[in-house]
Amino acid sequence: MNYFKKIKILFSLLILIAILGCNRDEDSVLLKFIGEYTVSDSCGSANTTYTMIIREKNENNNELYLENFGGYGPTIVAKVSDQNPDKIIIDTYSDNLQIVGEGTINNERDEITFTYETSNNSNAVSCSSIAKK
Repeated sequence: MNYFKKIKILFSLLILIAILGCNRDEDSVLLKFIGEYTVSDSCGSANTTYTMIIREKNENNNELYLENFGGYGPTIVAKVSDQNPDKIIIDTYSDNLQIVGEGTINNERDEITFTYETSNNSNAVSCSSIAKK
């Protein structure tokens, strides 16, 4: 009887450790990106600061909405990379602009560094920005 009691206690401890070891932040690859950011943006010779909000679009497809991306109002769709869950991939068309690039979140989960290019017909501009929560 004592043997079964020890097994039961050990089994209960293993279940408790498994439950406590779960990291709820990692349940969604999108969760670390979601929030409001202050963005310092540099496109060509123009420097701007604006607010951007990132929210979930589709959990199953790892898609996010980036509201006010670029600081002029558009909401674009981005996708978390399948190869690197700390990277957002942008390849979209919004307000007559093709926007292609990526953003990488830091280890503290409070800053995303973006590099992207916007193009309209034959005009292309390279941009970089830092978005801070």
